[in-house]
Amino acid sequence: MTKVGIVCAMREEVDKIIAAYKLTQIDNHLGYKVYQNNHITLIESNIGKVASTLAATTLINKFNIDRLINIGLAGAINSIPTGSAYFISSVTQHDAFIPFDDYQQDMYQRIDCYVPKHADKAMILTTGDQFITNAVSINNGADMVDMEGFAIAYVANRYGIPITLIKGISDDANHNSKAELFQNLEMSMDQTIALLKTILD
Repeated sequence: MTKVGIVCAMREEVDKIIAAYKLTQIDNHLGYKVYQNNHITLIESNIGKVASTLAATTLINKFNIDRLINIGLAGAINSIPTGSAYFISSVTQHDAFIPFDDYQQDMYQRIDCYVPKHADKAMILTTGDQFITNAVSINNGADMVDMEGFAIAYVANRYGIPITLIKGISDDANHNSKAELFQNLEMSMDQTIALLKTILD
């Protein structure tokens, strides 16, 4: 049986997945909340690229994960309906800058992600350690923005593990984003979990 690892940043997102898959918290000495059923291990990473990098690495190394999934919320850069959810075809960083040519290929890379054949549409994600409240500040061709996706995909890519990103639109990445995120969390996460079930159930 394939061992599936899920990295999820926020407790409010995690709670929805726990309920959907009847996961139970396990005792560990890793400094993370970890939940399992017979084939899924979920780790609550906390927000941001550094936190999610460490969590994804821990999940792979400690639980022998065969497949990695990141599921969570994102802000829309383009006109995407709030409450909708999508598989991600590729992910970049929007807050990276390095003037040295030898290091640009790694920092500026676009990482391809697994999209199932049945997916109606896949989106491009961009990641940074900023909560975006002005979407016009990002102009790199992405459809949506988050704070973890690239980091988790980077780890999976380095370990040679298939990576799937599923993101639900909680806000429009503009001035009302802080309030909108929690107002729309339930609806957006329900849609991401519906997509998750199409590849796990």
